[in-house]
Amino acid sequence: MARISIQLSKVKYDSSTKTFSVKGSGIAFGTVHELHNTRTNESKQFNLSHSTGSEWDKNTKWIYESVDGFILEVGNDDVTKTQQYNYLNAKLRN
Repeated sequence: MARISIQLSKVKYDSSTKTFSVKGSGIAFGTVHELHNTRTNESKQFNLSHSTGSEWDKNTKWIYESVDGFILEVGNDDVTKTQQYNYLNAKLRN
């Protein structure tokens, strides 16, 4: 389980949708993330629900949900053009 600091990772929160969002740079992929508020010392656990697209698309978001209805969106902005190119070429080989 990866622990994400709200303050250090610059997590944003939208209260109307109960959604936390963070860029994926520096956050290891995992099926469970713990969101931690260092100011209050409180944490919330999120389990992977789904992704909005390919793991090789920079616009994909990884969606995690907590048991009490909160959402955590982790961006996929750390995917490089080289990784996308290598993945596509590997898939197209005969």
